Amino acid sequence: MKNISTSVLLSIAMLALIAAEALAADRVQPGQWETTISAGGQDRVMKSCITAAEASAANSDDQTFQASVVKIAQDAGCTIKDVKVSGNQVTSDATCAGMHATSTTTYHGDWYEQVSSNGSKVHAKRVGPCP
Repeated sequence: MKNISTSVLLSIAMLALIAAEALAADRVQPGQWETTISAGGQDRVMKSCITAAEASAANSDDQTFQASVVKIAQDAGCTIKDVKVSGNQVTSDATCAGMHATSTTTYHGDWYEQVSSNGSKVHAKRVGPCP
């Protein structure tokens, strides 16, 4: 398995953070998130803050949500070919740094898990308000 750069994994993780559950009331909440990315036999733990504006985009209708995912991917140097929302799962095809991956993210309230075709796994949880 090829090693994937930290920036690519961070981009994928951030995309996952703004993905949403089926019900608007249960979508991403603003606050501090702790994300563990497992790839190439190594784990990396990061913290990030999801702002109220980012949470609002994730909690809007599917079309607005999909547009925000594409914008964030472009800002990170990635391209999203397809984003599908089905219940508590979001599937996306992304190309970052020349590498393609299909990712499926399953949401469970204040945490989620993501499995990608490139072998990486992501587990994230909301740990409280932003500092």
